[in-house]
Amino acid sequence: MIYLKFKKLALCSLVSLFVGHAYAHTIVRDAVVEGKASYNGFVITHGCNSASEGSPYQEPYPVLGQSAIFPMMDSAVWRKNGKKIIGTDGAKTIDAGTTLKLGVTGLAGLSSAFRVTEEIVDKLGNVHALHWKKGGLEPKLNTVTPFKITAPLIADNCVKSLIVRIGVINWCDVNQNAATDKNGPYLQPKDAFGDAIPRVTGFDNGGIQRNVPGAKFYTKLPLGNGDNNRADWWFPALDGGSKLYNDVDLLQQASVASTTTVASPAFWTTMTISNSAADVAKCKGKLVNVTVEPSGADFDAYLTGANTKPFTRGSLNF
Repeated sequence: MIYLKFKKLALCSLVSLFVGHAYAHTIVRDAVVEGKASYNGFVITHGCNSASEGSPYQEPYPVLGQSAIFPMMDSAVWRKNGKKIIGTDGAKTIDAGTTLKLGVTGLAGLSSAFRVTEEIVDKLGNVHALHWKKGGLEPKLNTVTPFKITAPLIADNCVKSLIVRIGVINWCDVNQNAATDKNGPYLQPKDAFGDAIPRVTGFDNGGIQRNVPGAKFYTKLPLGNGDNNRADWWFPALDGGSKLYNDVDLLQQASVASTTTVASPAFWTTMTISNSAADVAKCKGKLVNVTVEPSGADFDAYLTGANTKPFTRGSLNF
């Protein structure tokens, strides 16, 4: 994807940090208030390609589906005041003695570029991940993949916000993994209604976008969509490691400062849950932001090859 140590950009409640970049990350649409239900969604703004920031325009490959995993319960990885906490209440960030539950729910109906939404659950029926498939997003368009959560109450008055890190994957090819995604040819995808997605051109037409229907392949791009264009991963190396999601070419990386840019942490898709102003006013110490994220073990348990079909191949190194 992109190797500026940031891949192609596209999602996050902290989107303002990235204004001015050539691409946009996949972000969570809305911020959330503690204790409230939120009908929300991921905003997909572009497809996959191998261009780095500042390079000549390259037509992106359409996003064909998406997966997202949320931090949940005993395996959630909390980071508070510089310390890592596994599971529990995040050092009393939420009610003491509880674990994080977000009440994740997928939304039925043709509400995005993908016509099938699947919930990925544990043995008790708790939704840990969502998976969208059977569709495609024209590269010139945006889409929102909707979901609902119920935000926990923040018990610590000195926690200004709880930043929920969500592992999001935009899939741009089918039946591929780290070893095979150079292979082609790349067939013209279809949208949620089964209609072929036309190739979109822009700068070769005086800057006016136009659709080019009827091509079997995305003919101005190489046969096969090129190495590392099978997906965009919007998360860095995972806590505890992962057997499935460990391709350094797709993992987000922190960037160092240069003469023209500031240093940036490795990107996560994030959902910000704000504490109430009344509770924050009661804080007698320093206000902090707390983060919570899924572990590598969560990714391997829920975003398996069986659960991410038809996009992945085999059982290792997606």
